Amino acid sequence: MVPISAAGSAPKASVPAAAGRSRNAMNLSMGWKMGLLGLIAIGALITLFSGSDDGGYRAPQVTDSQEEPIGQFNRAKYVESLHSIAGGRLVSKVEKGLSDHELLLKVGPRWQDQGEQARLRSARALWAAWAKMYPPRRRYQARIVIVDERGAKIGGSRLLDPSKIWVRKK
Repeated sequence: MVPISAAGSAPKASVPAAAGRSRNAMNLSMGWKMGLLGLIAIGALITLFSGSDDGGYRAPQVTDSQEEPIGQFNRAKYVESLHSIAGGRLVSKVEKGLSDHELLLKVGPRWQDQGEQARLRSARALWAAWAKMYPPRRRYQARIVIVDERGAKIGGSRLLDPSKIWVRKK
């Protein structure tokens, strides 16, 4: 026979506190897992129904060679402003580098006659003027390569950070 308390109901069986906590932790972890599973399912449905029948493959776009790429426009604009850049008068020729974002700057013997620090300042000014042709978030694409009249590299942008300019020591 179960004694009835003053409130008129049977006393509840006592559950150890540790067991109650582990159930809460299990319910939280199950909720988290179910939420993650739901997000994955939604992402899969979006991917499934938003794509075309080609499986998401897109062929590379071929540009017409008659179109003027943005790099070519920037190079023309750069050449126009070259006379106002420190060291710009020492540049004899501006050509496209390996990409539209790279300038190949040919310099004459007067470039090598300058001291290393003067050449470094000039090279940094040449890069800064080229980088200004790009939006602020794209300036990391602007690269320069400085070559002498024989085509040997004597300065330019570093490989991983184009804003870090180097020049060859004499």
